[in-house]
Amino acid sequence: RLQPSVLWAQRKDSVFVTVDIKDASDVHFQLEEACLDFAAKGGEDGSAYAFHLELYAPIRREDSKFSTKRCPMFFLRKSSADNWPRLQKEGKLPWVKIDWNRWADSDEEEDKGAFDTGDLEGMDFGGLSKEDVEGSDDRDSILADLDEDIAVLTDEEAQ
Repeated sequence: RLQPSVLWAQRKDSVFVTVDIKDASDVHFQLEEACLDFAAKGGEDGSAYAFHLELYAPIRREDSKFSTKRCPMFFLRKSSADNWPRLQKEGKLPWVKIDWNRWADSDEEEDKGAFDTGDLEGMDFGGLSKEDVEGSDDRDSILADLDEDIAVLTDEEAQ
């Protein structure tokens, strides 16, 4: 699997994350208070992408939002209003970059205002429990019939 580029920007109370995969399909993610697991297919050849990201600080999952229009995007509400020095918990990740189009330094926040989450409205998962998210995986129901025994006839038996 390939690792997609991840762009991020922040305000004092939130983080905006864009996964740079055009026309993403088969998107699966698990957002926890301290991490984001992501997998999708994308691009012209349908390449498989995935990453696991330990977040710098906890977020409020119930107040966060996502969208899979165009590129997958996440609006993450910080648990405490602090500026993060980086998106990830530790070290430098070459595939995580600053989204300069959305970035605002702390002295610019009032001018730039909050992130535009208009496209993300109605897509929040605050009402979903962890069980709902984990239970929403359709793979089990799709694969259920693979356990059934089927009769296979050779060409000679079929005649």
